[in-house]
Amino acid sequence: MERLLRYSLEHERVIRMMLMTEGSLAQVNARVIAYDAEKIEFITTRSPRPQTVLRADVLAADFR
Repeated sequence: MERLLRYSLEHERVIRMMLMTEGSLAQVNARVIAYDAEKIEFITTRSPRPQTVLRADVLAADFR
């Protein structure tokens, strides 16, 4: 997953992420704008507003 996050950040590419948010699964197509060991900040393809999620809440990521 580290590789995909770095790829999205460095190349400004959209990836698909599976998130656990408030007890439910969510799939988003997003472009990573920042991340560290604890959180990931991204912009989805549906909304230009930046969102932040805990890294532990990201269950999977793959190429879109």
